[in-house]
Amino acid sequence: MRGLLYGAALAGSALGLAFGCAARGGATPGFIELDAGVDVDAARPVDSGQFAPSEEAGTILGSGCATAKAPIQRDPIYMLFVLDGSGSMQEDKKWKAVGPALSAFIDGLASKADRSFGLGLTVFSDTLDPTGGAGPYDKIDVPIAYVDDAQATALKLRVGLALPRGQTPTYAVMSGQYALLEKYVPAAPLLTERGHKVLVLMTDGIPTPDAAIQQPKCIQAAKDAFALAAPAGPITTMAVGIGHTFPLNQQVYDPLFMAQLALAGGAPNQPCQPYEIRYASNMCHFQITPLASSDATQLELEMMVAFDKIRATVTSCELLLDKSGLVDPSLVNVVFTDAHGTEHVVPEDETNGWTYDVPSAPTRVVLHGKSCDDLKENPSGDVEVVLGCKTIVK
Repeated sequence: MRGLLYGAALAGSALGLAFGCAARGGATPGFIELDAGVDVDAARPVDSGQFAPSEEAGTILGSGCATAKAPIQRDPIYMLFVLDGSGSMQEDKKWKAVGPALSAFIDGLASKADRSFGLGLTVFSDTLDPTGGAGPYDKIDVPIAYVDDAQATALKLRVGLALPRGQTPTYAVMSGQYALLEKYVPAAPLLTERGHKVLVLMTDGIPTPDAAIQQPKCIQAAKDAFALAAPAGPITTMAVGIGHTFPLNQQVYDPLFMAQLALAGGAPNQPCQPYEIRYASNMCHFQITPLASSDATQLELEMMVAFDKIRATVTSCELLLDKSGLVDPSLVNVVFTDAHGTEHVVPEDETNGWTYDVPSAPTRVVLHGKSCDDLKENPSGDVEVVLGCKTIVK
């Protein structure tokens, strides 16, 4: 039997108003500090969907038992896009597609106002690269920050005002940007606790000059970054490749190198077959193929799909609790609202529902199995804790 625990209001909110509830077994009531912005007496009908028994989901939370609710804060993500601006990006309409695709991704972040997601950008070898493609890459062009309107404008202008130009010094830019990410300390309003650092390399060719020297160094750099100990790391590397995979010409574009880079980075695309060169869906990296019949709009759509999948991949299923008061664990429910606005009660279940990270002294709600997958597939969805109703258990 679990005892009283601290939690329910979540980080990112300074939650404030007294709430008491009877503990399991008749223990002394506990209290939570909730802010005036927290919706009290806010029980509402929900769609039980596949998350919880229909009778309990449809009646308990809609019966007026809820006394308070608060959004759960996801672990923050600090993402740095490193974009290839070499001369070959001018071919096959690639540069015409990457700008609008990135803009759509950026606008989506800005509209969501997600303070747990920071985005920055470095473009290398383009006409605005101050090093002319020679490095060192010891600055981030647009530093990582919460994507408000000002940050969105800065990110879009960095791509929109440039043109592809030089070679592909992949190792120089990766090593320089890893060093900056390792030292990165987030500023308000981004959370500063236990964030995930992610470097997204987007490139259309092999490293030049001296690919045979650069490629193993790039792979080792990604391994080293992923192996960094907290609080500096680990840094996850996501690889997006734009090029022709069949017939294979590794002197122009090497999908096998991109696959090894994705594996070294710690979060390859799934399913991951390292030697796949024909079917993009089985490649370890995110593959975009500019076919002769493709126009810029089609490439743009493929890039947007890749960006959305990257965001879903790094979305955390560990949700941060704030130790702001005593709560009866038998009267806590987790509610997930998907991108369509439909609410689902997630049962307490270690297989496909939620559990506490440490039941005796929880700091997080952890989603498992199907509920975690659903959260990743709906990165714009919201998760809330609802207090006062009997916990729905699988």
